[in-house]
Amino acid sequence: MLDAQGSALLELCLVLPLLFALIWGTLALALYAIESQILNFSAFVAARTALLDSQAEVGEKAAAKFLTTACLELGWRSPTLRKLSGLTLSVSKVRNRVEVEIARERGRAMKLLGWLFSGGQRHQGALGLGSSFQTQRIQYAVGR
Repeated sequence: MLDAQGSALLELCLVLPLLFALIWGTLALALYAIESQILNFSAFVAARTALLDSQAEVGEKAAAKFLTTACLELGWRSPTLRKLSGLTLSVSKVRNRVEVEIARERGRAMKLLGWLFSGGQRHQGALGLGSSFQTQRIQYAVGR
C-alpha cells in the first residue's frame, strides 16, 4: 500500500509541472490574441474616423479614447504619457489615404510606472502573463 502511494506522488510530481506549463502557455497566448485584436480594432477605428473627417487628429483621438477604455490604461490619452509608457499611436492622412500605426513596447519605464501605481506590489495581470510578449505593432492603411 505504501508503494502505491509513493508512485502516485511521484507521477503527480512529474506530470503537474507539464500540465501547469501547458495551461500557462494557453493563457498567455489567449491574452496576447485578445490584446492584438484590441489594437487591430483601434487601428480600424482610427482609420475610419480619420477617413470620414478632414483631420487625422480626430482619428488619433478616437483611437486613444477606445484604447483607454478597452485596455484600462491612461497612458494612451496623451502623447507625453505614450512616450513615457512605451506606447505609439500615430495617424497620418494624405488625400483619401489614412495610415495608422499602433505599437506597445513594454520597456523599463512601463514596468516602473506599473510598479509605482500598484503600491510597490508586482502586478502584471492574471498570473503575471502580461510580460510574456513584450512588443506588439499594428500598421493599418485605408484608402487610395
